[in-house]
Amino acid sequence: MILALGIVLVAIPGCDFVQSVMPAPSGSKLAVADFADEDNQSQVSLSESEASEALVASGLRPAAPLYFPSAADDAMETFFDVQVAPGESVIVDSLIGQVNGRPIYADEVLSPLADQLNAEYATLVEDASSPNWEQFQATLIRLVGAQLQELVLNELYLSEARASLNAEERTGLMAFMQQLREELVGERGGVFGEAQQQIMQEEGLGWEEYLKTQEDQLLIRTLMQEKIQPNVMMSWKDVERLYNARIDEFQPDPSVMLGRIRIRTEGNEEKIKTVQEMLDAGDSFEVVAAWAGMPDDGAWDTFKMGDGGVTDIEVAEFYKEHLKGLGPDETSKSFVRGSYTIWVSVIEITKAEHQDLYDPKVQAALQGEILGKRMNRARKQFIDDLLQEGIYDNLDQMQMRVIAIALSRYKEGR
Repeated sequence: MILALGIVLVAIPGCDFVQSVMPAPSGSKLAVADFADEDNQSQVSLSESEASEALVASGLRPAAPLYFPSAADDAMETFFDVQVAPGESVIVDSLIGQVNGRPIYADEVLSPLADQLNAEYATLVEDASSPNWEQFQATLIRLVGAQLQELVLNELYLSEARASLNAEERTGLMAFMQQLREELVGERGGVFGEAQQQIMQEEGLGWEEYLKTQEDQLLIRTLMQEKIQPNVMMSWKDVERLYNARIDEFQPDPSVMLGRIRIRTEGNEEKIKTVQEMLDAGDSFEVVAAWAGMPDDGAWDTFKMGDGGVTDIEVAEFYKEHLKGLGPDETSKSFVRGSYTIWVSVIEITKAEHQDLYDPKVQAALQGEILGKRMNRARKQFIDDLLQEGIYDNLDQMQMRVIAIALSRYKEGR
């Protein structure tokens, strides 16, 4: 009934219309029969029990009720997906500790790792060339430690976030979550049941579980913004200092790639003569070097150049006098050094592009690097403070309990 309007809207079974009925006079009572039309009683749908009786009487089997697996059902299916031999025992679950008064169970740590651990264990059992049992244990311990720490930190984050909310913020959070519910339903056709099923299919979570996850993420993001970001400071001097510390990266010196042919002089007079003739005839240095049997077609090394050009490089002094005046694709005359006859060539000169401090892209990169490092430092300090102030059981003991339970599910040689 919509009492404020004084109108009752009644849907009559079996009819395709809705009647509007004015409220009954004061003192009189309305019965269900007052709204029934005896002419339409034969069109009224049977109840579930009546329909089942009719089917049985006809020799048919009643339809089984529809079942939609919930997030809890899926979790339990994964949870008990453990191969156990007759006579063996497996710890199904156990309280491993508490965080700020909330009990933490082993499966909260192990369920998110189930697929990965099962895959690792299946490889160990089925593949003789797979990592041995000790390596599997090491992997399990590493994964459990990381997952337990993440779980404990999330609990500490959420406890701190909820404790920091004032009355106005709590009201705002409730309004935001109500709006999120409406948006989730509206985006999925406007039918609540359909939205539930789609969330289960898309996220693998039940409706309330998904909303709880979204609320937790919002609280943690807000906590980080309020507790960490204000402690991250950066000035122009910081950007300038980092730029100058990495000046070689942003303003690199030009470089020169040199080639070299080196042939032992004694006994190779004809070969040396041919090399010089080929170079004089205009054959490229790379072709001549390959003919002479030099590795990498004679490519020697790349050197940074100073202001003095190709002679202002870090190379032995006796080379510099033969490099003087050479440009790209030019080769020196032969010269003898010790037991060898040598030619040097300037293969390529590269002048790298300089990136100025006032380039917006350079500034953005430097600022991002500084903020990233300082955010990590501030986050680590915040975590250390939470761990000192939070009330929780010994992490090492909690981890050992989870590991013991996990190893009872994955036994060597099972």
